[in-house]
Amino acid sequence: MQFKSFHVRKFRNIVDSGQVKVSESVTCLVGKNEAGKSGALEALYLLNPAYKVKPDLEKQYPRWLLAKDRRSGDLSEVEFISAEFALDADEIAELEEALGSKIFKYDSFRVTRSYSGKQLWYLSADEGAIAAHLRGQLSKDVQKIVGKVSTLKALAEAINGIDAAAHEDVDGGEIKAAKQLVTKHNLLTASAFDLVYGVIGEKLPTFFRFTGYNTLPGRIDLREVTAADEEPGNSAMQTARALIALAGTTAKQLSADDYEQRRGEMEAVSIDLTNQVFDYWKQNPDLEVSIDVDKEEIPQHNGTRVAARFLDIRLRDRRTGYSNNFSQRSSGFQWFFSFLAAFSEFENKESTVVLLDEPALALHGRAQADFLRFINERLALASPVIYTTHSPFMVEMGHLERVRIVEDRGPPEGSVISEDALANDPDSLFPLQAALGYDIAQSLFIGPNNLVVEGTSDFIYLTIMSQVASQKKKVALDSRWRILPSGGATNIPTFVSLVGPHLDITVLADSDTQGMQRVTGMIEKKLITGTRLILANEVTGQKNSDIEDLFSVEDYLSLYNDTFKAKLKPADLGPGDRVVKRIEAKIGKAYDHGEVAETLLRTHQGRTFSDETIENFSKLNGLINATMKA
Repeated sequence: MQFKSFHVRKFRNIVDSGQVKVSESVTCLVGKNEAGKSGALEALYLLNPAYKVKPDLEKQYPRWLLAKDRRSGDLSEVEFISAEFALDADEIAELEEALGSKIFKYDSFRVTRSYSGKQLWYLSADEGAIAAHLRGQLSKDVQKIVGKVSTLKALAEAINGIDAAAHEDVDGGEIKAAKQLVTKHNLLTASAFDLVYGVIGEKLPTFFRFTGYNTLPGRIDLREVTAADEEPGNSAMQTARALIALAGTTAKQLSADDYEQRRGEMEAVSIDLTNQVFDYWKQNPDLEVSIDVDKEEIPQHNGTRVAARFLDIRLRDRRTGYSNNFSQRSSGFQWFFSFLAAFSEFENKESTVVLLDEPALALHGRAQADFLRFINERLALASPVIYTTHSPFMVEMGHLERVRIVEDRGPPEGSVISEDALANDPDSLFPLQAALGYDIAQSLFIGPNNLVVEGTSDFIYLTIMSQVASQKKKVALDSRWRILPSGGATNIPTFVSLVGPHLDITVLADSDTQGMQRVTGMIEKKLITGTRLILANEVTGQKNSDIEDLFSVEDYLSLYNDTFKAKLKPADLGPGDRVVKRIEAKIGKAYDHGEVAETLLRTHQGRTFSDETIENFSKLNGLINATMKA
């Protein structure tokens, strides 16, 4: 069963989140504090929670709507969360075999939960399939009379309209049976739904939500470890139980009286935990986990003394040989270690979705990157992951398709969630902007092959159209290029002068743009060689060209029209050699070129491009690649 999307309504500060598509592996909800990220995650958790938590109408319904909405109906029936799912091929085959017919549409169905706690399933009936199924159960004589009807309504009308007197050759019992069959089709469909639920109900993903973990204590009383199960992250002892299970041992084995057995268990646990933890924790690779067992003699009421054993978790630094208790390590390491233990309890469970609310906040920026790797390489392989963040270090610039923006617009609209980076509040976009800046800064000191462009639109055009060229077996940009938007042609010389002495730089610019004299002046100042300045008109052959002119006019107008809901055609544009200027002359004003680039970013997978467009970008890629030093 595939989790496709979710929709939150009237929950905390969310009135209508909008339909939120989720990625197959990882989805990231980005926004500032109090934007509604945690509320969205909490509502989703309540759809099918791992632990039987009930919705709380008084606490979770939007406060500013509570009194007014109460006057208009029963709020307990408000479905505050809905999610779309689809079945895979094996599940569909299993259902069709059980039903004997495709009664429902399985490509998309909806599950909701109301404040009353009811979980409701919505499946669309395939009336054509049901009608065909019912027709197959009629006698051949009745089938001839009703004809080849294709809907339930038409079938019912045809059967109910049969006049036995007019069809003396047809057995009256057959007609009666046919009428009863169709009259009961609603009951049949309801029974089929019960069967559907019986087959796939248990396949509905269970949602595990991790909001904050009680970190492991430095000393664990092994008597408490065997206490009753608790919700993940609910107590330090639950995490301790998960830790011992992660190491593949038991509290009983660790507290064995035999020294050699106990020592062997401790060493095995220490080695295993060191390997697992430090595969992802890269802040200090010289640490190793050390597990020890201590005894304490406790007086009893009858005067006897019994040995109670404690598990001590220590960290040893191989560089110094010094060790100290786990509780004395940084809060970031304690959180990471405890999280690894807590999650391991659910890693092998089927049909789960992991929800992480502001994970890794106590970690250093680079350690957050380690945790992202943990999400991708460990968590997401087992279950889809949805996490919230306002940290730029938790945003993967290489996977912006996973990002959803959460923005609280205040009453009456409330919090909304969108795939488009078009938030009104700049604070909502800050994590993305900061992540982009960090990514650019990193690239300046990591790779020698840097392609400086004017803006983010150029970045999008080059990146996407390089993929298109590659798919068409044309020349793509060399993967070693790091594309660096400078913020405009006038910024390029300053940008190059700052980093030029240290790195190899190629510059791509529009021709005849503002600041062009400064750009070409870089050659005179020997900031770059003439061969490493590429202008767009070298591809088009026109006097003046922007990067947009590498698209055929038809292809660019298609992007423009989709962006602004326009209907411009090539014949509508006046003469000229720059499509952007020709469009602005037609509409009588300037427009945001970046929005057109964003349309390409969102829709390129469903688009086709002319040979002219593909050849132009392929030629540009070849010119750029030729400047790369071997």
